[in-house]
Amino acid sequence: MAGDEFSIATRRDNLDRLGRTTWDVLVIGGGVTGVGAARDAALRGWKTALVEREDFASGTSSRTGRMVHGGLRYLAEGHLRLVAEGLAERAVLRRVAPHLVAPQQFMIPIYGSPLRIAKMGVGVALYQGLALVKEVLM
Repeated sequence: MAGDEFSIATRRDNLDRLGRTTWDVLVIGGGVTGVGAARDAALRGWKTALVEREDFASGTSSRTGRMVHGGLRYLAEGHLRLVAEGLAERAVLRRVAPHLVAPQQFMIPIYGSPLRIAKMGVGVALYQGLALVKEVLM
């Protein structure tokens, strides 16, 4: 980066540096997983660059209040591996950066049939179970 500044004013210099520097690790994507991977690599002393198509937190996380989460929506879509990876990253962040990640309570309004309500209950219980396993293992 140009000096220690990261802003629109230094964008051109930072992009030029990205192309002329040899990096140990290049992380593509500034979501929770990408930022966690970049932080981990940098803490290990590797020369690390992180690139994001839009702006940091411009995707899913920003649309959900910038929460660090494992993706309850992805669980509903059957993407168990993606949920497990997100929960693992969240567990690491809670361990190494507890000042940045704290549990929050929230309410999910559910409308519809009793079956839909029961399905959501089962999904949330499964999600919480997966989160607990990841917290214990990490």
